[in-house]
Amino acid sequence: MLFCPQCRKEYEVGNRLCPDCRVSLVRNLPPDPNQLALFEMIEIYKIPDEITGMALSSFLADAGVQVSVQPMEASFYGGTLNTLLGYWGKLLVSAEHETKARKQLEIFLKEFHGK
Repeated sequence: MLFCPQCRKEYEVGNRLCPDCRVSLVRNLPPDPNQLALFEMIEIYKIPDEITGMALSSFLADAGVQVSVQPMEASFYGGTLNTLLGYWGKLLVSAEHETKARKQLEIFLKEFHGK
């Protein structure tokens, strides 16, 4: 099964986009953002764009890391603030997963971005 990371609906394999949210479906549904408020979240990375954010979120979730992607949005500005801030969003992890998340982030950046 695949899931929409925004509306959290479940879809059959074969679908690629959520018809309502128009975002790519993921294999593992990230933790519910409302439940993440129960945990201290730490910013470990400034995400350059939405695609990298989705890839990182999925990569870390597959590694068992509790993760949240926080787009830097402002309705008064007409969308994301990436042109002003220089990044699209923030990658947040629970304090208990910080060490593991940083190691996985390093692997991700080396393998997928050559950094």
